[in-house]
Amino acid sequence: MLAIFIDSIGDKSGTYKLLRSHSSLPFSLIQSRIKDHDTVIEVDMLDLDELKKVRELIRELSAIGTKVTMRDSTGIITLEIVNNLISTFEEIAAEREELDALMFEEEE
Repeated sequence: MLAIFIDSIGDKSGTYKLLRSHSSLPFSLIQSRIKDHDTVIEVDMLDLDELKKVRELIRELSAIGTKVTMRDSTGIITLEIVNNLISTFEEIAAEREELDALMFEEEE
């Protein structure tokens, strides 16, 4: 799992709006988790769609001055690592599609 923590908030209302749009947590719980420096959002690192959404969220939060830390079981994860994971998953999916196409060609 990839856990997202908020270190500091730039635009307060913008930050809360973005977090609410990406989380099912109630507003008050998001506020207390930020204050306590707890996880505000958690995503499955093996889910390409979730990784893409969290990457976009991080970019949007950074654009409004909010500082974020991402952690997995090994420690702090950078946005570059998330980008590399996404690229790797996309390459694997493309290769799988190519192999499937070749296999179906051979069957015909």
